[in-house]
Amino acid sequence: RHDSVIEHISIEVHPEAREELLEFLRRAECEVHVDDDGALVVEVPDALGEEQARLEVDLYLKGWQASRPDVEAHLI
Repeated sequence: RHDSVIEHISIEVHPEAREELLEFLRRAECEVHVDDDGALVVEVPDALGEEQARLEVDLYLKGWQASRPDVEAHLI
């Protein structure tokens, strides 16, 4: 049994930008997959808890959006 708790953070993003954001987050050492609704589900393996994981993903998302102001994406 695996006891470490990995927090999952979901990001809603326009389908046309999904692959680009997925690759960006993977380069930032996150584990990412797409769920059945098309949202990105992000895991931050080194985060110390849900709050830190959310903060990190939010920072990555803001950094990515700075270069893509035309694309809407947000944590859900």
